[in-house]
Amino acid sequence: MNPMNFLALKPSWEKFRTNHPKMISFVKTASRESFLDEGSLIEIKVTNSSGKTMAANIRVKKDDIEFLGGLKNALEK
Repeated sequence: MNPMNFLALKPSWEKFRTNHPKMISFVKTASRESFLDEGSLIEIKVTNSSGKTMAANIRVKKDDIEFLGGLKNALEK
């Protein structure tokens, strides 16, 4: 994994944060209140412009919490 690739994404990340403040707020609240714990289910559903949907989910493991915490800290800087 090349750290320079992450630096290249910074402008896109800032734009995403500006365009979708509710999503960022939701993620911060869920992580700050320790709502997300081992065994939690994270689901994502996408509905495209023609109405078709696709969904996936993961069951959170301890390693996932550690990774997501590190990612959250890195993205807040």
